[in-house]
Amino acid sequence: MVEQRELFPMQPIAIRRLRTRSNVAGFARVNRVTLLLRFSLAAIFFWFGMLKLAGVSPVVSLLRNSVPFLAGSPYIELLGLAEIIIAIGLVIERLANQAATLMIFHLFCTLSVAIIAPTVVFAPAFPVLTMDGEFLAKNLVLITAGLVVISRDR
Repeated sequence: MVEQRELFPMQPIAIRRLRTRSNVAGFARVNRVTLLLRFSLAAIFFWFGMLKLAGVSPVVSLLRNSVPFLAGSPYIELLGLAEIIIAIGLVIERLANQAATLMIFHLFCTLSVAIIAPTVVFAPAFPVLTMDGEFLAKNLVLITAGLVVISRDR
């Protein structure tokens, strides 16, 4: 007997979409996407921290315009060291939740510049962002990424 094959699958499109979504979700679980997220965040925080320790961070001008005492030594170096510690914590599985919590706190403190010195963030007025404002806006995404790290299933 000859086997019959369907040229076109007869399943409803909705069922095929559900299968595709479950395949993507399965791929994400199998490949530990949150591990990739943690390593990406760690790379960013390590990089930012090293720039502060090397004295070449562009954030110094933002700090000088908003919270001047943090723009000088030893505070800028301490901020850089804190970012490197966050990066190391994100790489180590058992410290990831604590590091992500510290990262979220750090990012909220950074976002406070919008309240402390709104003219640095918005010009001529809200909602128009300055370059510094755009730099700070990325913190919203980083905070959400930290929440994903904290809420992941082990």
